[in-house]
Amino acid sequence: MRTSLRLVASCLIAGMVLSACGGGNSGGGILPAGSPTQSTGSPSAQTPTSSVPKPSGALAYTDMGAAPQTTPVSITLTLNYNHQAQLDQLVAQQADPTSPMYHHYLTSSEFNSYYAPTAQQEQSVVFALQRAGFTITKQYSNRTLIEASAPAAKVESYFNTQIHMVNQGKYGARYVNVKPAAVPAAIAPLVHAVTTSNIIVARTGAHVRSSESLSSLIASTTLPGVPHVPAQRATRKITLSPQMRARGAMLAKYATPFATGNVIGNPGFETGAFSPWFPCGNGYATIDSSNPHSGQYDAFTGNLASNLGEEYGLDGVCQQVTVPTNGQLSFYVDEGTSETSTYNADQEADLFDANGNYLTNLYTENGNTNGYVQRSYNIGAYAGQQVIIFVGIYGSGSFSDYNYVYLDDASLTNGSSPTPAPSPTPVPTASPTPVPTASPTPKPTASPTPKPTASPTPVPTAAPTPVPTATPAPTPTPVAGGTCNGSPDNGPVSGSNGWLATGVAEAFDYPVQHGCNGAGVTVAVEIDTPINTSDVAGYLSAAGITQTGTITNEAVSGGGNASSADYTETALDVETISGLAPGANIIVYNFPDLSSQSIEAGYNQTVSDGTASVVNSSFGGCESSDTAFTNTTNTIAEQAAAKGMTFVASSGDSGSDECGTGNNPPGVSSPATDPYFTAVGAVNFTDTSSGALASITSGSDSSNGFLSGGGVSTIFALPSYQQGVANMVSTGRNDPDVSLPGVGVMVYANGSPMQVDGTSWSSPEFVALMAEANQLHGSPLGFVDPTLYSIFTKTGYTDFTDVTTGNNGAYNAGTGYDLVTGIGAPKGWALANAL
Repeated sequence: MRTSLRLVASCLIAGMVLSACGGGNSGGGILPAGSPTQSTGSPSAQTPTSSVPKPSGALAYTDMGAAPQTTPVSITLTLNYNHQAQLDQLVAQQADPTSPMYHHYLTSSEFNSYYAPTAQQEQSVVFALQRAGFTITKQYSNRTLIEASAPAAKVESYFNTQIHMVNQGKYGARYVNVKPAAVPAAIAPLVHAVTTSNIIVARTGAHVRSSESLSSLIASTTLPGVPHVPAQRATRKITLSPQMRARGAMLAKYATPFATGNVIGNPGFETGAFSPWFPCGNGYATIDSSNPHSGQYDAFTGNLASNLGEEYGLDGVCQQVTVPTNGQLSFYVDEGTSETSTYNADQEADLFDANGNYLTNLYTENGNTNGYVQRSYNIGAYAGQQVIIFVGIYGSGSFSDYNYVYLDDASLTNGSSPTPAPSPTPVPTASPTPVPTASPTPKPTASPTPKPTASPTPVPTAAPTPVPTATPAPTPTPVAGGTCNGSPDNGPVSGSNGWLATGVAEAFDYPVQHGCNGAGVTVAVEIDTPINTSDVAGYLSAAGITQTGTITNEAVSGGGNASSADYTETALDVETISGLAPGANIIVYNFPDLSSQSIEAGYNQTVSDGTASVVNSSFGGCESSDTAFTNTTNTIAEQAAAKGMTFVASSGDSGSDECGTGNNPPGVSSPATDPYFTAVGAVNFTDTSSGALASITSGSDSSNGFLSGGGVSTIFALPSYQQGVANMVSTGRNDPDVSLPGVGVMVYANGSPMQVDGTSWSSPEFVALMAEANQLHGSPLGFVDPTLYSIFTKTGYTDFTDVTTGNNGAYNAGTGYDLVTGIGAPKGWALANAL
């Protein structure tokens, strides 16, 4: 019986020529229709995709001219699948309840044996690159990506392109191809896309509302367009977490021994990380190595050039200390700005007490220091007290201005007798680094040379002709049903810093409330920082939830930076999933940054591993800014779908204006618009006294600049699963698919609670829901978009809640599907059963 099913399925997958399938030659073996040559996989029918990345808004860059010819440049080639048309058919049938292939998925070995590029095809590309002078830095078991590096001169010559250095604002010096890369004819039939830049193409969407990082006293005191008024400082206040209070008590206890030396920890950032400093305000401060006053590192806040735009609000670095007797504070800053009045923007340093109350301003100016200067203040008036030191900038958000500060070598010691009031004393360093006033020159960081793999493939004398092996199309098999016997979320629905897991689980009737807590299911979080599990423990303690699943960090391409400003996003993703699906296992695939090559590597490693069944992406960027990236991520997601994996992405936090055009035209966020991703938007909601859903509107928070994303793709056509659905715009893929809460969630990051907005919350909520649904059904549900729309067209709002109020700029929420909230909000338990 099983053999018969496999034969029928094989016929459906690949159109086999076999008498048992009702066709042709009974004496032949099982072969794909046509010949078993390279053309069967149809790679020659495609033109490799390459683009000139042009991110906008906060991701925009300034072209600094041609890269030095010896600049190390990393590239990524995405290879074509074989039997692409059959793969498309298979994935469609796996999501079709009427097909014998419904929910029958391929193992990694099965996919690799038939649809992946063959070993010969991969090696043909590898050999060609090596002969051209490239070093192969990584290959994958699924043979989908090839990563390599070479000096800029070789990259330009081989791909007939031009590599320029750019300044990408807070992301520093990077390189980009300013001419589309042309894949040489010898390997073009095998290549799907090529990436030859390392610019950042996506950003996270965790909008911090109030936290230990001072965002409550910063972001909530002014609104866009309202000038910065120093007199408002005295009204600012933050609420400190139990962890911060405990740290303060420790500092007070040991104040005497600390007072004999420098009280400030990691004064020159020479650990290469912040701690015990922490990014505060907007949270965009970074550890920098391009302009240290001494040693190797400094902290940088702001933007270096006017066409990158000025930050809105306060941003900088903070550290809590106990002031010693006659405390003498000093630090070095290198500043630059195009602003001329502190009424609109400035560089500044302030003191706050241990409870977050404003104490005093140390200095405020529009400085162009042309190198490092020392600031010195006697703060002995606060001897014995715990204070928070802030050094950073304030910006008006002007698109035509810039404002920045480098900070290094801070010191707080037992100095001489205090003076009555702080008084800044700028003292130039012996050898200041010149920085032009009008157009400060960005200070690029040298790009590291990628390390080759442990066992690089030797360069042969001749390249073999790529010929796929005549392998029968594999037939996937289903997994038996599962059971649900876990404990429901039963903690507080919310806290002083926002919603907790139980609040969402009850209001949206998550399967965890019915015993399905995700046990036995593994999910992946794609992000550029690893997770500190002590933060997760802090969140779960506040949420009153016991986690039984595991959390592991998996470094990709060297791994991410734990001190990155994106860490809040990592904490949000992991804590959301662990709170809503506490039985699920979580793997944090962390990579160096949110460049196209890093994200592609993270996705491909996850799919190649084949361990996770649901994958989260709480980041995005303008879909049209890098079409090679958009196509590559969708290609990898299709492979994931064939293996039974669900790829999920947040729909964006800039409403319908993801591309920063002022909605002329509107723009959408990638990778959410990839057809093989489920795009998740955001809603605001309230609950009843019993925890049930009381009201729901589209997601927005005007005080925090958050507006849930949605719109119509200009890259991908309307997919078949959206065709025939009322209110669809026919010109392209409509986004989002569904929506979940995105305003006011509590997150623990760096030991402190904070409140966050964004589709960055709604995306991992859907991942948790899918983990529980997978447990309920006892098998992965895979690519669920066709099923979601099929359920919706058949049963309407039996399994969803319609969201009819709100807008995202260009589009309004309304009855039925809309470009603000998609179908609407899932009714967790009902939808899980219907899937």
